[in-house]
Amino acid sequence: MTTTYRYLFADLLTNDILGELPLTGVSFNQQLNQAGTLTGHLLLSGLSGFEFNVDASTIPGKCAIYVDRNAEIVWGGIIWNREYNSAEQKLNLIAREFESYFERRRITADAVFTNVDQLTIAQSLFNTAQAASFGNIGVIVPSNTSGVLVSRTYYGYELKQVYAAVQDLSRQEDGFDFLINCSYSSGNIIKTLELGYPRIGTVYDVNDPFAIVFNFPAGNVVEYVYPEDGSIAANTIYGLGAGSNEGKLLATASDATKYADGWALLEDQANYSDVTSSNLLTELTQGQVNALSYPPTTIKMVVPAFVDPVYGSYNIGDDARLIITDSRFPTGLDEVYRIVGLNIQPGEDGPERVTITLTQTSN
Repeated sequence: MTTTYRYLFADLLTNDILGELPLTGVSFNQQLNQAGTLTGHLLLSGLSGFEFNVDASTIPGKCAIYVDRNAEIVWGGIIWNREYNSAEQKLNLIAREFESYFERRRITADAVFTNVDQLTIAQSLFNTAQAASFGNIGVIVPSNTSGVLVSRTYYGYELKQVYAAVQDLSRQEDGFDFLINCSYSSGNIIKTLELGYPRIGTVYDVNDPFAIVFNFPAGNVVEYVYPEDGSIAANTIYGLGAGSNEGKLLATASDATKYADGWALLEDQANYSDVTSSNLLTELTQGQVNALSYPPTTIKMVVPAFVDPVYGSYNIGDDARLIITDSRFPTGLDEVYRIVGLNIQPGEDGPERVTITLTQTSN
């Protein structure tokens, strides 16, 4: 099956398309609750830079890029870096998904939320950022709620990142997932914030005939890497908040089930120096220990783009069943994991290469 990739470049503020450029060596990834990255280069030798509007289409911090795969937008973000190499006559580009824009935006006025839905707070932070002069990049913000009420105060003098504030909310115990999706709508490209509680993506259902299943070696997985990192595991975490010396906020969270299972005490600390709420600090610390109490396993597996399940039929946040029987798992591994990352290499000189990142589900 033939796959066609197009790379469209747009003005960040107006979203007007400025050009379409023949990038090569492209690799792009998507990640749950954080901004993914695109890299690629443009060979300027033999290319009319004026005709293709190369310079004006690739200005870092001013221009956006969209990846069109078979007439569907599969990635979108902001160009943050370009570098020209005269020896190779290549213009190298690095872009990050639109979430990265809100790393460059700050909370500049006091914002107080008392017993407000956590998703409403996130929406307010995004809407306020885009209400500023020259600050609207056109992200459509939803109005859904989670039923989880929290209290938060953001002081303007702290100048906290909008992105960091939303990420802190999402990482607390009983938090949520978020990402910005790009798609065509009536011939235009739109950017939509997705806030998912308790999560984004499809939960695995053994009775669902369309449930995602990956199998190695006699199946749809080419290769995989299965790391387990005990050096970053912790079953007791000390969360450090705002303040100094004796006045510093401190929260402690532990996973007592690990001690009952025979684990030694493994301690670590997490720094949240801009968190002034003891409740928020406790929730963030508990979220950390939930994620790290067992040696984190982040599996990376390479799958063909056109073998069932085909690329496009699964998304960030979905559950997938992984079945492995090989030298590492001679008696078989059969577990449900969650897709938290996708890396795509369009493969100008070969087949598309899809690398899926999986981690343990929280179900």
